[in-house]
Amino acid sequence: MKNVQISFDENLLNTLNNIAATSKLSRSAVVREALKEWIRQREIQVFENDWIRKLKENPGEIADSEAWMDAEHWGEI
Repeated sequence: MKNVQISFDENLLNTLNNIAATSKLSRSAVVREALKEWIRQREIQVFENDWIRKLKENPGEIADSEAWMDAEHWGEI
């Protein structure tokens, strides 16, 4: 793993420290997990926005809609 330096305001750092202590994880582990979840949520949002855009552009194309619906049942990212 690579080390990076990031800055937090006092409130966020206190929250991070509390979560790390109660979870028995390092601060780095908590930040990694939070970032992974943020990335996952962002990917889902991009996917949904693309889906909505495509449906608006081609509302009559049922085959495309069915393919998008099938893609909705995805596993872990």
